[in-house]
Amino acid sequence: MKTIPSTLLTQPVVGLNLQLGTLADQLQGSRPTLLVFLRHFG
Repeated sequence: MKTIPSTLLTQPVVGLNLQLGTLADQLQGSRPTLLVFLRHFG
C-alpha cells in the first residue's frame, strides 16, 4: 500500500458527494476510505 504525499492532501477537491475543502478534509474520520481517481480525456 502506498501513502498519499502531503502536498496532495492540501489540494482543494470538487466532486459529487464531496464536502467543501481539501483532500485531507475528505479523509477525516475513523472509517476506511476508498479513493478512485478517474481521468477524463476530453
